[in-house]
Amino acid sequence: DAKATKVLLVDLDGTLYRSQQLFEDVRVNINDYVTNVLGVPREDADELSGRLYREYGLTILGLMSEKFDVDCDHWHKEVHGNLDYEKLLPKNPALKDLLDSLAMPKYIFTNADRVHANVCLEHIGIKECFEDIISFDCIVDWAKGQGGDVSKKVFCKPERESFEFALKRAGGAEAATTMFLDDSAANIKGAKAVGLQTVFVGNSEPCEGADHAIENFLHLKDAAPYLWT
Repeated sequence: DAKATKVLLVDLDGTLYRSQQLFEDVRVNINDYVTNVLGVPREDADELSGRLYREYGLTILGLMSEKFDVDCDHWHKEVHGNLDYEKLLPKNPALKDLLDSLAMPKYIFTNADRVHANVCLEHIGIKECFEDIISFDCIVDWAKGQGGDVSKKVFCKPERESFEFALKRAGGAEAATTMFLDDSAANIKGAKAVGLQTVFVGNSEPCEGADHAIENFLHLKDAAPYLWT
């Protein structure tokens, strides 16, 4: 039933594009930041950033939660500022055509920052396909507006609050009529716990909580043809 899906929430990195080189470059930049800015010995940086990512879902959220002095804008500039987007993210006209053919409003929902998301979308050629970008810095800005200790108020996927926040930002969408697409099994499980429709991207084997599983975003029409009827 086409009426049953009124909004799409779409992850970015690993979902709308895959670039092993870009992911590796980000990881190197994160470890450089942890060492050069926060003063963590280089031999410990990889282990720390990996643990924070696993425990908190996002390295920067872990750093904030564990009281490292992190400025979000500076972090994003250091982690994403020198990436070779031009080389690593080619245009994807087939993806643009697919997104354009979906009538319902679509929102990017990413744990990354808005600047990175904007640049990625522009390079891939799909920025105009989305109503808005719901990103980690949106949540940080919201948390700052709440007053008090920001590090205690921020959250990210796969936490329940992040999905509730995204639904509000997506025009007050309802979980039951919103489809969420992501390449993280943890995020799919978290989305299903909130009642969203779910598509696990990057693997044809469904993970826990997935309604559909597709190897590539371009296979969405095969898995969920009802979105076009």
